[in-house]
Amino acid sequence: MFIDTHAHIFMTVTERNIPLESIIDELHENQVDTILDICGSEPELEYHQNVKETFLKNNINFYAAAGIHPQESSNFIDSDISWITKNKENIIAIGEVGLDFFYDFSPKEIQLKMLRTMIEQTIELQKPILIHGRCGEAQIFDMLNEYGFDDKKVLFHCYTGDLETAEKILEKGWNISFSGILTFKKSADVLNIFNHTNINNMFFETDSPFLAPVPFRGKPNTPGKVRYVYNFAADLLKMKQEDLAQRIRKNFNEFFNLNI
Repeated sequence: MFIDTHAHIFMTVTERNIPLESIIDELHENQVDTILDICGSEPELEYHQNVKETFLKNNINFYAAAGIHPQESSNFIDSDISWITKNKENIIAIGEVGLDFFYDFSPKEIQLKMLRTMIEQTIELQKPILIHGRCGEAQIFDMLNEYGFDDKKVLFHCYTGDLETAEKILEKGWNISFSGILTFKKSADVLNIFNHTNINNMFFETDSPFLAPVPFRGKPNTPGKVRYVYNFAADLLKMKQEDLAQRIRKNFNEFFNLNI
């Protein structure tokens, strides 16, 4: 019933040592039947392909997106990233890509250069783009405008930027995804953005293994826990969980041109 629009399965399993079997068991327990797995390198995408059959056999829709995370820009700026194009039939989106000026993992000019490369690849492959923005949302918005993205499919994942930029994003008909941050007590800014977001432009995610929702905050996150984000959002919207899940599934199908 529920969809996790953004999870890092490779990291969750290999870095946080959470067994794949327990991830799948939790998905079933929480009625989560669809995951978009974010792959930031060729080995991560290869891992996705290796475990995909396991998810499918367990009745879990398992899709992949691929792109260079802004924090990793320095590591990939001079590398061959043709693996993304070569796998265009195995991915449904480019991402997560963008700008992150909160940390100093990659210089600003390198991040900007990589984002241009990713935007151009999105245009070439005619895929939706999944945006990571942290202290750089307004600049990302301007760059997408520069490339004429009015009629393109754009999703700002785990949005934590300001309301002004969020309103510009939504005015374009672009989309915003909410993570476990929505459930945190000190998340008034994110809650305010949620209240300004039309349900037709809304998605939910875990960003596993990060940002576990309440009551799991501080622990490794897993895709099955996206249900707690839906639960919280449904209460805010005064909707039944199943009605919200059905609406988000419609958004997911339309955005990614799927029929699940």
